[in-house]
Amino acid sequence: MPIRIVVADDHPVVLDGIRLMLNSIEGYELVGVATSLKEIISVCTSMLPAVLILDLNVEGKNSLDLVPELYHRHPGLKIIIFSAYQSTGLVKKALETGVHAYLLKDASKSEWVEALKAVEEGRTYLSKYLKATVTPVFEVVPDMVDFIQIAGLSEQEKKIIRLTAAGLSEQELADELFISKHTVHTHKKNIFKKLHLHTNADLVKFAYRNNLV
Repeated sequence: MPIRIVVADDHPVVLDGIRLMLNSIEGYELVGVATSLKEIISVCTSMLPAVLILDLNVEGKNSLDLVPELYHRHPGLKIIIFSAYQSTGLVKKALETGVHAYLLKDASKSEWVEALKAVEEGRTYLSKYLKATVTPVFEVVPDMVDFIQIAGLSEQEKKIIRLTAAGLSEQELADELFISKHTVHTHKKNIFKKLHLHTNADLVKFAYRNNLV
């Protein structure tokens, strides 16, 4: 089954270019487009894409402001930012929101293929130019992936990670947080999906590795 993609950009020419590019790559299907901030939410809600390709600037506004809400509504969503902006500050801010990739608008088809494959596998991806210019500034190390994933967690999810690492059961978590056991279970499923983990043991290791306890 093709991986479902939504593209958000307010320039028809750009949308047409991405549509043509995606149509030429096997295994991906463009299921919707959004041309405004309001449409981004509604199209993602109705089409349930696996990947959102998001222009950094939509309607003259910073679309990164939408990222936390998008992750809250769609925990498994992968977001690829594509932009003409190359500044270290903007790229850093984008990564801190938890986006999975940052591509420049002059990216080649091969870069798009690499980026799509990377986010599908749960890895982050930067345009080749940005790898050369931005990565040295960030001093990116393997734990950078953890940092990016943590940025995509809600405060409630971080609490659940901390308490799980402290040894609390799901019922004890429910009592501590004044929520149902079912809600705790749902939160943990979302956490595992976001962090690409499978067991409580993995979650505890992640928590200690990233000083969440």
